[in-house]
Amino acid sequence: MYGLCPVIRRIARLSPLLLLITASGYAQSAAGAAQASAPAKPETEQANKPDLSVMVRTSNGTPVEALAVITLYDSSGQTITSKTTSESRATFPALNNGSYIVDVDAPGYGKARVEAKITAEEGDQLLIVKVRPDTGSEVTSVVTSNVVLPPKPQKEVTRGLELLRAGKFEEAIKHLETAQHMAPKEAEIPSLLGMAYEKKGDITTARKYWDQAIQLDPKQLASLVAYGDSLVRQKDLAGARKYLEKAVEAGPNSWRAHALLAAVLLQQNAYVEAVRNAERAVELGKAEANSARLTLGQALAFQHQNQQAITALEAYIAGRPSQTMIDAAQNMITRLKNPSTSSADGGTAVVDLSVTNSANGQADGGGDAPLSAAVLHWLPADVDTAVPPVEPGVSCSLEDVLKKTSARVQELPEVVDRYTATEKLHHEDVNNAGNAEAVADLSFNYLASVRDIKSQKYGEALDVQEYRNGSTGTEMFPNHHASVGLPSIVLIFHPLLIGDFDMKCEGLSRAHGNFAWQIYFRQKDDKESRIRRYRIAGTSYPIALKGRAWIDANTYQIVRLETDLREPRPELKLNAEHLTMEYGPVMFKSRNEQLWLPTSAEYYAIRKGKGFHQRHSFTDYILFSIDDKQKIGDVPKQKTAAVTPDDKKTSN
Repeated sequence: MYGLCPVIRRIARLSPLLLLITASGYAQSAAGAAQASAPAKPETEQANKPDLSVMVRTSNGTPVEALAVITLYDSSGQTITSKTTSESRATFPALNNGSYIVDVDAPGYGKARVEAKITAEEGDQLLIVKVRPDTGSEVTSVVTSNVVLPPKPQKEVTRGLELLRAGKFEEAIKHLETAQHMAPKEAEIPSLLGMAYEKKGDITTARKYWDQAIQLDPKQLASLVAYGDSLVRQKDLAGARKYLEKAVEAGPNSWRAHALLAAVLLQQNAYVEAVRNAERAVELGKAEANSARLTLGQALAFQHQNQQAITALEAYIAGRPSQTMIDAAQNMITRLKNPSTSSADGGTAVVDLSVTNSANGQADGGGDAPLSAAVLHWLPADVDTAVPPVEPGVSCSLEDVLKKTSARVQELPEVVDRYTATEKLHHEDVNNAGNAEAVADLSFNYLASVRDIKSQKYGEALDVQEYRNGSTGTEMFPNHHASVGLPSIVLIFHPLLIGDFDMKCEGLSRAHGNFAWQIYFRQKDDKESRIRRYRIAGTSYPIALKGRAWIDANTYQIVRLETDLREPRPELKLNAEHLTMEYGPVMFKSRNEQLWLPTSAEYYAIRKGKGFHQRHSFTDYILFSIDDKQKIGDVPKQKTAAVTPDDKKTSN
């Protein structure tokens, strides 16, 4: 979401903490050997081939409990397979003799790459890889190739990196050139040479080497990011976007790639995409990605989402950028809080990110620029437009994921009768140019009731009701445009409803900083929707949905949901509808109970030729369990409201 100078990543891949021993040797020498020994192998025709078990540990030896992805390569760098850990461990069975490369990727830790040698004579092997927390240090590893260098060029690269960190660029270049002569087909070496020349101030030569690296490996992430960053600072936005889009594709979990791309998109007035990439950068990079919050604040401001923009800018200031940048961000906040004192077109103060140093969030300039026109394509992309990137080669068991997710979703009606929250709503009518108008900010006392009803006559059914200020009507919403039925969406994965949808697992992605299984769903053609309905002039219309869910790979809680219409509904004059729900853990200390509930929702729709956008946020949750029914009294009666053609609500 902004521009950064390329940095060098910590060289965990060149000098990882590891221990490679035979299972029998470990049993004799290490404490707790019974837990660490390799699992028994079934007697098959390949029983004479050894297994490789990889265990992931922290630097102090404790298991890394979060799910990690372990990728196995052969000695030439070709991918063999990827596996996820179970109880901090993954096993690759029946391997041929030879050298293998093992990559370990665990959220919150620096990536590690190690080499394992397998021989039948030594039997099953146990590889213990210790990973260090990802501290966001200034010196980080840029080694991204799928090839481990032979000893001699690796020694030269290691020495070159040491000199590069010490600021001895000429000496670093000599060692890196020696390494390139020894390994001319290795893409990482010209990538490092490009960075060394950039540090010297010779950007022309730097780009020459980055081009070499990209020709050797079109997905050489460090070179794609560095080249794109150099073009951002040159104000070649079209060229930068080309490289950075390739960088995001090559490294979907690179916060720097997302941050830089967001900065470019912001300057090209592509605000919706800028927000998406900026949020992803902050999610991945956290404090290290502070400058992305500045991009996020500006992109939200351009969409007239003032409160969300202020929140992002305040978070940016809390990250302690330079005083110049604090002043610029504070100036923007002042204008956003007092729009009546600004110019007719919104008066948003912006910072020219082409001069922003992304490593520290500082800027060489930072004056105001005029407010640009709102983005024309304000509606988020349909879920079928593209499949978000996933970890390559990781297999996914749809049956297992759905079984565990469904069990989690069942927890809500089992323990909750109702819950209350404070809901804040930001509403915008959107005109044909994509500009927000008729903006309104409202607050409600929100109550949701989720019940599992069982009867002899009708069997089992789910009943979900929403109340805002004691009413289920839509009279409190601007123009009666209400995005209701929000608690129902997650019930797509409830055992009673999951059969109404075709589902597929697209792979392992990331959400909220952790690994998440990415599940696509689509309402079956022969099943009428029981999740979403429109009521217009007393008639109910079922609305078929399609969408995508991100399910935490460790807890199997749904952390994010997106839905679209399966198809437009011309008879309702409903052209488009897009909903994004974010979920998070809510701890109820009085009950020692933690539930996953909605934290925010974004709702977009185009109906009768008019667009509108609503953002909901939920705070101050109070839980009433089934045992408390007699304590909380009756739900307030629904207010009487005249039914209009625009009056619609979801019935579940």
